[in-house]
Amino acid sequence: MMKKWGIAFCVLLFLSFTLFVFRAPILRSFTCLLITQDTLEKADAIIVLSGGSYDRGNKAAEIFKQGFAPLIICPGSNPAYEFKILNINITESEQAKMNLLRLGIPDSAIVVINKGTSTYEEAQAIGEYLKTKPYKKIILLTSLYHTKRAKQVFEKFIPHNIKLIVCGAKSSRFDEYNWWRSEDGLISMNNELIKKVYYILKGK
Repeated sequence: MMKKWGIAFCVLLFLSFTLFVFRAPILRSFTCLLITQDTLEKADAIIVLSGGSYDRGNKAAEIFKQGFAPLIICPGSNPAYEFKILNINITESEQAKMNLLRLGIPDSAIVVINKGTSTYEEAQAIGEYLKTKPYKKIILLTSLYHTKRAKQVFEKFIPHNIKLIVCGAKSSRFDEYNWWRSEDGLISMNNELIKKVYYILKGK
């Protein structure tokens, strides 16, 4: 009996040591479950999902100025809570527009769609909007760690004749490929993993 316990302890010790030594590549592999990116090409519009307006807005402004699209569309109806302390009631899509204007994007090149409180609802709203447009390609821009789930959801609602090009904005708060080294990374990546599982369970 003691011999079996000794073997079990040695096996457990070996596994623990192996996991510790190879923790970086193991944890980094979770990143691959969340991230997908396409090669950028010219499109009719850039869709900037709400939330994370600083990083996503900066990336949208960058590729807009590089000439990849003449229009930026900002969906989302959630309140921008950062502005409530200033008694300013605006939505996240309006906050995104403010950031884009700050970055030098002309007002005429920004479309605000005050609809959607989640990735799923924003995809529905954008899908309806695109049915009225003669677009052939759109760039879907969101946080890098949110790209795979966003793509899977948007593919359900985007008209089949429109090509979806996915672009991820890197976080200014943590490194997505070393996410476990910071509190922001742990929170963001774990939340995204939970949401991904939730969407799978709900069939979204």
